[in-house]
Amino acid sequence: MRFTRPARHSHPQRRSWLKNTLLLLILLLSPMQVSASEISAYKVAIGDVLMISVYGDNGLTGLFPVSVEGTIGYPILGNIEVVDKTVDQIGTQIGQDLAKHLANLSVAVAVKEYAPIFIVGDVQKPGKYEYRPGMTVLELFALGGGLREPTARTDMSGVQLISAQQEYEDMSLQLLSQDVKRVRLEAELNNAEFEYKTNEIGLTRDPAVVQKIVDAERSLYKLRLSVMQDEKTNLEGQRQNFIQEIDTLEKSASLRNEQFDLLGLDVNASEELVTRGAASQSALRERKRELLAMNQQLLESSSFLARAQQNKNEVERRILELESKRHNDAATELRDIELDMIRLQKKIAFSLQTIAEIGATARRVSSLEDMIETKFSVVRPVSGEYREMPAGEHTRIQAGDVVRVSLAPSGSLSASKSIAKMN
Repeated sequence: MRFTRPARHSHPQRRSWLKNTLLLLILLLSPMQVSASEISAYKVAIGDVLMISVYGDNGLTGLFPVSVEGTIGYPILGNIEVVDKTVDQIGTQIGQDLAKHLANLSVAVAVKEYAPIFIVGDVQKPGKYEYRPGMTVLELFALGGGLREPTARTDMSGVQLISAQQEYEDMSLQLLSQDVKRVRLEAELNNAEFEYKTNEIGLTRDPAVVQKIVDAERSLYKLRLSVMQDEKTNLEGQRQNFIQEIDTLEKSASLRNEQFDLLGLDVNASEELVTRGAASQSALRERKRELLAMNQQLLESSSFLARAQQNKNEVERRILELESKRHNDAATELRDIELDMIRLQKKIAFSLQTIAEIGATARRVSSLEDMIETKFSVVRPVSGEYREMPAGEHTRIQAGDVVRVSLAPSGSLSASKSIAKMN
């Protein structure tokens, strides 16, 4: 494909070239989607920021930037090599290494921020842009505003169409993700099984992408349910312990009461013997001291029993609160998600209208002559050194790449018609 413009012509000829360029762009481009395999196969690059979630230990969860050495500094494990590895490989590695120190941990790794990409040269808006897996040179070129035209107002219908289509795809993916989350929250609210009917909202999607989102929400559903059940089991165990403690304290108190009554009878008998002169005052005082000590033990036992009953009541309250909290949290999140989905649906409807209007405008472009070819190249680190390599419109970009755009007269590139594709 060629991007062209007249070298030196009148204003009408320039407008004719611009319209025809955009027509070629629209006819050859379709909405670009990122497949699940592209996302899962993405290999971490220098400058990325990883989000590592460890279920079971919040202290090990956080954001970790990838250094120029290709490592992240992680608690307990120290520096970990992550460059040129997928997030699944990194998650497996961290999980295995943490298992040597801590048990029963589940690790999930995702790329929170990709290293930015850059475009320079003959473009409208050179500079830094956000990277996403699967992005091509042509998409970055479109984000950069297309060819630089300092002397004429450019009809940017083609570039606007690409941008609008990308925005529509992004919003559709967000809506799909929110819809799957909605179904998961409804299952938690109603104590039902989580089951999502593929593509319930009717968006045309790569089935693998849909399945990946569903699997992620299913894993979260199971994890939250498991955490609640484990906590409930733990509390129930505490409750049984307090019940046994209360039973033991009650039996002990009963025995002490009997001993207290017997000591009281002994004191009364001793007092009568002292009155008759058959016993000494010291023996009577000893009996009274024993009675006082037993009375103190009874008071302490009553205090322990009251504390055990209070603890049992608190545990029972927490058990009842578990289910209620799960429902309340799900209801609150569900309310927010439903509002977000309404907003997204309105934005998608407006985006579709915008795409239709841009497409109608773009179809009115006419033919052009005297073409100038657009040449692309990519600068990226290879074996520790930056190298510039030729690229085509559909060459895949890597995180951290610098794309250079330059112009050459028509025919000057005939000696190198085929440009090697870079993975």
